[in-house]
Amino acid sequence: MPRLVTRKTNFRYDGIKTFVEQIGVVVIIVLTAYLVLDRQISIGAIMFHILLFNNVSAPIRQLHRIYDEMNEALTYSEGFFAILDADSAIEETGPLQPADVRGTFDICNVDFTYPSGTQALHDVCLTIEEGKTTALVGLSGAGKSTIINLLCKFYEPDQGRMLLDGRPLADYDTHALRKRIGLVLQKNHIFKGTIEENIRYGDFNSTQEQIEAAAKQAYLHDQILDLPRQYQSDAQQLSGGQQQRIAIARLFLKNPPIIFLDEPTASLDAIATEQIKNSLDAIKQGRTVVIISHSLAQIVDSDCIYVMKKGRMVESGTHDEPV
Repeated sequence: MPRLVTRKTNFRYDGIKTFVEQIGVVVIIVLTAYLVLDRQISIGAIMFHILLFNNVSAPIRQLHRIYDEMNEALTYSEGFFAILDADSAIEETGPLQPADVRGTFDICNVDFTYPSGTQALHDVCLTIEEGKTTALVGLSGAGKSTIINLLCKFYEPDQGRMLLDGRPLADYDTHALRKRIGLVLQKNHIFKGTIEENIRYGDFNSTQEQIEAAAKQAYLHDQILDLPRQYQSDAQQLSGGQQQRIAIARLFLKNPPIIFLDEPTASLDAIATEQIKNSLDAIKQGRTVVIISHSLAQIVDSDCIYVMKKGRMVESGTHDEPV
């Protein structure tokens, strides 16, 4: 908002300045023409007065331009340093290094409102047990993805407790915690670059062999080999389903102890969904998994299922015996 106000003020004064300059030139021309016709000055005096006016107004225009540039630079630098301060604040609030994360999350009486003013969670309580698969189900907008956003520390709750292995989630170093979390969303970001670079995003220290192994687990390797440049092809030119497999390959490459899956097979066909499900079932063994899915096949084997409605937890249990 301050930036918008500054721009509006600059445009307003720039218009006034230009208007005054042009009016000044017209006044000089009319006045000098009258004086020439009255034989009080010569014709050459008209050009003299116009040049004199321009020479006087030029430094004023230059000062105005310098002021605009300085004001704009201060405005943008204010936003830039606000981002740096926000990053520093996140690092300072999480001094605890999660060396051996077991992955037990306890969420107690959590309320959360997005910056837009929409309250997404109301007094939510749930427990995600270590080494088990927990499913979150409900209609769109029920607050399922919001819980994952809070667990990843993208946001902080308005009130309530969020614990990881008995310690407040806010006490953990954000960067170190996210290194131990694998995240596959319904729509994942594919960076400008090659397929190899996008998969390596899961682990920057991985080798080419490890990248290919992850692509094979995501059932993407054979499709990559069919491309003209193979792993050096532009990742953004792939189909939505292939880009989804890149995100899943990142997960296999990262090999984290905690996995969050938000509609991981939403962009895949039935055959690819079954293939990926088999791979995900293999990597889920012994890990803490939170999965969001509207597909019954994805959640039927979950250890615990939580049903959400309009930001509230309304039911929990297993697929066979809901409580």
